[in-house]
Amino acid sequence: MNLHLFSLRRRTAKENKSGTVHILSIDEGNPVFTIRGMAAEMAPSPGRLGNTIRLTCLAILFLLIGETFRLPEVALFVWIGFLLSGNDAATSSRMALTGGGMIVIGTGASILCMMFTMAEPAIRLPLMVLLTLCAGYLSSVMTAGMLANVFFFWTVYLLTMVDQVESAGNAIDAWVGNTTDSVIRDSAYLSPEESFLHECLWFALLYAVALTLIIITNHLWGRNPGKVLKKAESDRLLLVADAMDEGCEQHSHSMERLFAASVMGVSGMRKLHDLAASFKSEAENPAASRALIRYISRISLMATLWATAVNERRIPQSEASPTTPDILQTSSGILRHSARLIVKADDEVVSSGFGHDVAANLKRLAKAFAPSPVLHPLAREIARSVGIILALSSRPGEVDESLLPKIDDNPAPLFKPGGAVKQAGRHAAGRLCVSVIICYLIERFTDWPAIGTCVLTCFVVPMGTIGDTTHKMFLRLLGALAGGLAGIFCILVFMPIVTGIMGLILMMTPVLFVSAWIKSGSDRIAYAGVQTAFAFCLSILQGYGPTLDMQTARDRVIGVLLGNVVVALVSTTLWPVSVATIARKNLADAVKTLADMTVFKKENPEAPFDPAQEKDREAFGQSIAAVRSSFSADALEGAAVSKRLFARGFNHRLLTDIQILAVKISVIVDMSHLSSAIVDTTLVALRGWLDRFAQWIVTGEGYDELKSSVPVPPIIPDDPERTIWFSSVDDGIKNILGTLDAAQCNNAGVSHG
Repeated sequence: MNLHLFSLRRRTAKENKSGTVHILSIDEGNPVFTIRGMAAEMAPSPGRLGNTIRLTCLAILFLLIGETFRLPEVALFVWIGFLLSGNDAATSSRMALTGGGMIVIGTGASILCMMFTMAEPAIRLPLMVLLTLCAGYLSSVMTAGMLANVFFFWTVYLLTMVDQVESAGNAIDAWVGNTTDSVIRDSAYLSPEESFLHECLWFALLYAVALTLIIITNHLWGRNPGKVLKKAESDRLLLVADAMDEGCEQHSHSMERLFAASVMGVSGMRKLHDLAASFKSEAENPAASRALIRYISRISLMATLWATAVNERRIPQSEASPTTPDILQTSSGILRHSARLIVKADDEVVSSGFGHDVAANLKRLAKAFAPSPVLHPLAREIARSVGIILALSSRPGEVDESLLPKIDDNPAPLFKPGGAVKQAGRHAAGRLCVSVIICYLIERFTDWPAIGTCVLTCFVVPMGTIGDTTHKMFLRLLGALAGGLAGIFCILVFMPIVTGIMGLILMMTPVLFVSAWIKSGSDRIAYAGVQTAFAFCLSILQGYGPTLDMQTARDRVIGVLLGNVVVALVSTTLWPVSVATIARKNLADAVKTLADMTVFKKENPEAPFDPAQEKDREAFGQSIAAVRSSFSADALEGAAVSKRLFARGFNHRLLTDIQILAVKISVIVDMSHLSSAIVDTTLVALRGWLDRFAQWIVTGEGYDELKSSVPVPPIIPDDPERTIWFSSVDDGIKNILGTLDAAQCNNAGVSHG
């Protein structure tokens, strides 16, 4: 499975260069820290080069401003652009306003704390412990936990600098010449209190200026998430159309690409939709856009299931294409027209030539499959979905309200519900507090304030599970090493010949460009780009200009390494949480949701969809996406703490089998004609088996009973369609059990533990 999809990704990448449809490669959870994984993460993708150039230019702009006006801590000023910039305008603006705003507010809170504790270390240290506990707990239990973590982290981090200011009084320097060597420590003319206030106010000013520049540049130059969403929707529809043009043959190249895209899902489109809605861009009707994403996912799954059904049941070509033109060819043309409508204005698209009554024509073509109990339900669903997609793409502002989902305008709760969340928050607070105290004591007892990044590491690295923590540790350490080594190399080779600002820019641009390229990649490597830029800027820039001192790079790497070691020891000792535990819970939730979907009945069978049913399908898709995204972190956990189900290849195969089973069940549930007693009884039995399956995923107990309790598919003489599809569901369950048997016999598999 993995080798097949890897070769598929390579073929897709080659075709992208020739101008054909682009699809994102499926995330199989391959570990990032391998040659294969790193090559995949560093590969070009649409929009990455433009975002890299924008981010590099923004950093150079910050450098010019800092050097021109002699801003203190110019390295920090340049790094802010990397920290708060996202891969699109909406993300960058949101991060700048929220994250940067919390830092400015945290600076004010630090000043208030300093006013009462500057001369009282016995009060300041317990206060830092209390703030650290609040950071760990609230970041876990609050809906906006990231903002709480940023606020408390920055407040505590500034308070740790009070001791340095009190003992040395050298926070911000003044100067008497044009070089960084002609400086006067502010301890010569300021008291410790004024020195700390001086530093905090400069930090607040730097962040305020940076936030303004980031928002302006992203609105003028940043990628519009609405346009990116429309391009993604159009590409997926063209992918489905290509597969339909080839008759949805299972082993065709276009069908293989569509299968990979269907397994990947539409979670990326949903994220883009949310960003576009918040950005108030390219979204004439947010409800219509959300419905369009749902039906794009639906038509992708239907085309995939068509190919699977034809292959499994060995349906001859004459039965799969009973009319000319058949429904696949007609649907392909409509989907191509819809794709053009999505990315272009109505007046830029020529007439489709399908006539006014598209829905009636599609229904007529679907009826031609009535003799085939396997394909007739799929043909009906394809006809319905294609008609709705055309309506949503051609008249987004004039769509029948019955086709649109209801948008929940209620604000999200302040705290996450559930007692387990509160317990996890208490554990996270304890781990964070112990880590910060250990690092702070090491820094104080060694009298080595330059390794203060170890405290910062404690706040940034913990992610809740050991696998995620290890992943973030690797990114932070590799970024610090790469940036520090690049800085030392530039100091030794280029700094002696740099005589002006242009030389400094030319020297720094290549490293900033590489850092921006990494930052513009996926979330699995983006943080390494931020760390590379930070370590490089700290190595090259001291105060308000360049430096020949290489100790900063050394001290930063040591601080990051020390923080990583402390976090690793604490995370594996105090309440360790395996990422596989979370993955198994999410997988069990997905199977339980599928069990509820099995016995769902629409209030109106003729309605295009039922809001409650679509909510369950959304929850199922989100749970599956959460499980799949956790696989890369699972590979970083040792056998002593991991509770993974099986080896990575079997995990992915199991997820794919469950997704296909869910689509087959949805075909039975969506059949419009009335149910019978035997159908209802079978669906209830199927729900019971899925509930036992979910329980086994969590506990690992009762596998023999699970295998022996599979519902027998019924034979319904007057309902051949459901008879066939119940048999197909039985085949899907057998595929799942076959995967489980093979995985448990595999030596690489690990028990539940």
